[in-house]
Amino acid sequence: MGDFIECRGVKLPRDARVISDKIARRLQRDMYETPEVLGLSRYVKPSDRILELGAGIGFVSSYVATQLEARQVTCVEANPALCGYIRRVHEANGVTQAEVINTVALSGEDEWPEDGTVPFFVTEPFCSSSMIRPQDADAAQEVMVPASRLSDLIAQVKPTVIVCDIEGGEETQFCGVDMTGVRAVCMEVHTRIYGGQGIRNTFQAMHDQGFFYHQKASCADVVLFERLDDRSG
Repeated sequence: MGDFIECRGVKLPRDARVISDKIARRLQRDMYETPEVLGLSRYVKPSDRILELGAGIGFVSSYVATQLEARQVTCVEANPALCGYIRRVHEANGVTQAEVINTVALSGEDEWPEDGTVPFFVTEPFCSSSMIRPQDADAAQEVMVPASRLSDLIAQVKPTVIVCDIEGGEETQFCGVDMTGVRAVCMEVHTRIYGGQGIRNTFQAMHDQGFFYHQKASCADVVLFERLDDRSG
């Protein structure tokens, strides 16, 4: 079977602790993160600097680095158990323009924790891990993760595109955040978590930041917002 699974030109090490049978099947069929791939393929340019919030298994960051030739990729991942695997994926694909940061990016309206850490709930499968405490408390392991201000990360990394998949946290993620220099946000929304009102809140927050819904680059539950001043054509 080999030591790697390949999906859309990206190699991922076989590791049962991270790659479940279900994820492996989707990878082998080139069906993993398809809406993100379709949207980003239409929008990312080689000159772009990418900030990814919720880096998962490192597939999207490796894809934009190798297939779309993004200039720089910064991966923010709250789950400490995934950070080492993401680095392995980058190494396997010869990605040298990426870094991985284990942190939770707080919005401008989130209260800063006294000890600089916030709780994060690690679940099996990992893709359901979230800052939101699950109803079944026994279904998740609570870990404390270093916190960062998203505005500070943006000022440091200077991204032109943000990719966001944080399992429901996107509803308030960009409230009160300085988005200077960001021309687009590719975001997975999660209606099942926060319902219709949460979708309204998410879109309103992006509208308040000067972004609009870009229909042609959006697909299924992955929505692309573009800064209105940057619109061409």
